[in-house]
Amino acid sequence: MGKTGRFTRTGRRAAALTAGALLLTVGCSGDDGDSGSARESNPNLLLGFRTWLKTNDSERDDALAGHALNVSLDYRSGDRDGVVSVLTDYGPWGEAEDQVEPLAEAFTTWWDADPAAKSAHFLGQGGKTATKTTLYDGDKPSNLLKEFRSWAAKNSPSGERLTPHITALGIGYGAKGSGAATVSTDYLTRKDDETQKKVDTLSGAFAEWWDGDKSAETVTVTSEDQGSRAERKLTAPR
Repeated sequence: MGKTGRFTRTGRRAAALTAGALLLTVGCSGDDGDSGSARESNPNLLLGFRTWLKTNDSERDDALAGHALNVSLDYRSGDRDGVVSVLTDYGPWGEAEDQVEPLAEAFTTWWDADPAAKSAHFLGQGGKTATKTTLYDGDKPSNLLKEFRSWAAKNSPSGERLTPHITALGIGYGAKGSGAATVSTDYLTRKDDETQKKVDTLSGAFAEWWDGDKSAETVTVTSEDQGSRAERKLTAPR
């Protein structure tokens, strides 16, 4: 039986929906019990991938784990699908394209056609894309940006007016600590004295929607010109 991946995000929705705790996980169940438990128990995409590599039976996979430095999941307004970027230490340029292939193949296997992202871009030293792979090619992609905008428009004060100005949502995962979410807007501080208040409102809405999920520790909302920013903790107090 093949493995089935899940990348789900649930949280508080409109009153008509069932209330529940938010969960942002990458789940995997199937023949390989070790890889399944590693993927389900660690919401940090980088550390989850590294753990899976180290628990996999292949000796080659053990060595690959250290070459992945950062993983980010990004959504942009108007795009149907999310994109995963995997930063690696492969290089110098001209060699990275061949070096990264085993890691790209392993990541694609681990992702297991999860609908949260259509493709993965693997970056070598200097941040250039060394190769791309297809992660999901179905007709029902998940999109966290659309989910947040829809929820905020219905449940947050001024949300219906503010959410159309959100241009991107990203979640970055590093080797140290939890993930960090970023929300970009098209507001310009120099043209609107109320911009700071607006990004503050959006950060509060995001924190409420995120609902204490431990997969990201903070969210930063910024104006397009970076003149206004609001940072807020996401995880629930321990």
